[in-house]
Amino acid sequence: MFINYEHKNHVYNVTTERREKYYFVTYDNAEYRVEAEETRPGQLKIKVGDRLIKAVITEGDKEKFVFVDGDVFKVKPVELTGTRKIKKKDEGDLSSPISGKVVNVKVKNDDSVKKGDILMVIEAMKMEYLIRAPYNAKVKKVNFKENDQIEIGQNTVDLIKKEA
Repeated sequence: MFINYEHKNHVYNVTTERREKYYFVTYDNAEYRVEAEETRPGQLKIKVGDRLIKAVITEGDKEKFVFVDGDVFKVKPVELTGTRKIKKKDEGDLSSPISGKVVNVKVKNDDSVKKGDILMVIEAMKMEYLIRAPYNAKVKKVNFKENDQIEIGQNTVDLIKKEA
């Protein structure tokens, strides 16, 4: 599911996907594994990494209000009525979305990978970010090993795209 929402005059693009008992939320090229449970109507218990978040959601006429840890977020859906030029990352951009520690490298040089395969796992603030293959490819070079520190924007893996 693709969601656009507005908060403080900024539009955020988020995708969510349910796989088995987890939700996977992708925002800004980072994927988060999320467990969510409605404890009572309008009350959620959300687990992201090791962090447990309790939230209360209420609906207004045109927006929703989300209460989390004493903060109130006003969220409203945003309809896409046109296109605007947004500089987006290239399809094959595998740069790190955060600064953190490489906790798992799932591939090695010359491996074949399929679109969506997890290539590397990066951890920051007890949250895991999954780097996935954007297309079917051959691994040209893995640029980091487990326990390496990685900075935002550094290239994680070099791939050679396989033609269909």
